[in-house]
Amino acid sequence: MVQCTLIWAGIGVMMAVSGALLGWVVFPRAVHEKVIEATELRQGTDQYKRWEALPQPLDFKVYIFNVTNPYEVMQGRRPKVVEVGPYIYFQYRQKDNIRFSRDRSKVHFSQQQMYVFDPESSYPLTENDDLTVLNMHMNSILQIIDNQAKETITNFRSDVNNTLEKIPVVRVIKRIIERTTPIQSILQIAEDETYDSLRLINAELNRIFGRPDTMFLRTTPKQFLFDGVPFCVNVIGIAKAICKEIEKRNTKTIRTMPDGSLRFSFFSHKNMTDDGMFTINTGIKDPAKTQMIELWNGRTTLDVWNNRSSGLPSACNKIRGTDGSGYPPFRTGIERMTIFSTDICRTVDIKLTGSSSYEGIPALRYEIDGNFLHEIGPEYGNECYCVNKIPKSIVKSNGCLYKGALDLSNCFDAPVVLTLPHMLGVDEEYTALIDGMDPEPERHQIFVDVEPYTGTPLTGGKRVQFNMFLRRIDAIKLTDRLQPTLFPVIWIDEGIALNEDMVKLIDDSLMKVLSLLDIVQWALIGVGLLLATLMPIVYFVKRCRGNDSRTVSPAVTATTSAASLSMATGVTGDRNK
Repeated sequence: MVQCTLIWAGIGVMMAVSGALLGWVVFPRAVHEKVIEATELRQGTDQYKRWEALPQPLDFKVYIFNVTNPYEVMQGRRPKVVEVGPYIYFQYRQKDNIRFSRDRSKVHFSQQQMYVFDPESSYPLTENDDLTVLNMHMNSILQIIDNQAKETITNFRSDVNNTLEKIPVVRVIKRIIERTTPIQSILQIAEDETYDSLRLINAELNRIFGRPDTMFLRTTPKQFLFDGVPFCVNVIGIAKAICKEIEKRNTKTIRTMPDGSLRFSFFSHKNMTDDGMFTINTGIKDPAKTQMIELWNGRTTLDVWNNRSSGLPSACNKIRGTDGSGYPPFRTGIERMTIFSTDICRTVDIKLTGSSSYEGIPALRYEIDGNFLHEIGPEYGNECYCVNKIPKSIVKSNGCLYKGALDLSNCFDAPVVLTLPHMLGVDEEYTALIDGMDPEPERHQIFVDVEPYTGTPLTGGKRVQFNMFLRRIDAIKLTDRLQPTLFPVIWIDEGIALNEDMVKLIDDSLMKVLSLLDIVQWALIGVGLLLATLMPIVYFVKRCRGNDSRTVSPAVTATTSAASLSMATGVTGDRNK
């Protein structure tokens, strides 16, 4: 029996050692291999199917700033805006044109996007609500013409002259006039005199934009965001030449209609289209590079931001990171990650800020790095972001915007300025000029919660705001009394929150497995340590009892013998008597 306790103690030691080996050596390796197998992009796997077409649409929420005092603003008063939203859309994503490299380590693809309005989630708001917003396309066109008046007028002067040259009778008359008239033609004056050029455009505003009486537009979310606001309708003469110049710029927010008119819409260029050709790493050779972008449109750099004086690409133009829909596995201990966004034409760093959870699944919380918009300029070593395409606006002496704002002129081909929603963290040089901004870090910060084993985004929000400078433009009568303002237009929250099916998938395939392995590990260690500790105690207790029994027996025997002897003597005496 005593030997059995020693055997059980040995078994306990073996169980504890086995639990430790399984928990800290065998299980982690097995989990590591299973995670790699589950996250790498191989055709035919469940992960590949989820990557090819997102198993659930993203939430695309749009908040529009409604202008409540448009006519007062035109008189130089302080603008007042009210946020209206969210207008919620389902954003579907589907990979197309998928091609793998020969060694399967890279995959090339484009990604189609489709937006569908969700009336139930948006209620009581509808796509047909009446709103007053900044007339972005008119404001943009006027500023571009103001900044490039001579070049713009020269271009459409050339177009008009070419058109006239094609008409024989007009060509003859035109040459006679040019030879006999001692003064220059109106178009030649427009080329040489910027102010007169703007006056010429000023006279055509009614034809181009439909007789505007303010710099603001009465529209609906459906028209402003996707269907398009019409302009350049049935134009002739100089107005038509200006519209041709606008069309030639190929601005992605402006499209040409079959009747020759133009339409502005904020997101129509994103709907039912792709955002370029990506080449990403499949993770087959190196799991740490899973879904990392190798090339975008066949390149590793952009041509959007300023390059070095030597002509070499600057850090601002480098394409790095993932597209934000997924990350490499094993994020524990990873302090920073990078995301490349085609919407804003740049790479953004996100940093680890702590732990979190979503529907009971542990997660790591990453938030946008403050340097994203707060530290831009030569003093921070990233002057390449100061494209200085918005002259005559509120900028620092070195041409850079103040803290919290980024010039997206080269990205949008229009003078658009990026900030966080409600100008969160933006310098007072801008926020002090408008009423209606109410920044809340919890609601307006960019963040993502990532499951640390698989790199799966559980919930998150890419939140950005688009603004434009509103200011006086020389010779444009409509703008005479405007005060310079960084004017908010819309902000978007492009987010994800895994649905019940995806949460269950992660819970069943990972969380429950990890919990079971933990139970097995600690059960073995616990029971093993209990046996290894308790059995030796039992052994020594039993041994001590056995020793006590052997020590007590001789004394008892002697006492018994003496008593027996006395009794025997007594009995003998009695008999003698």
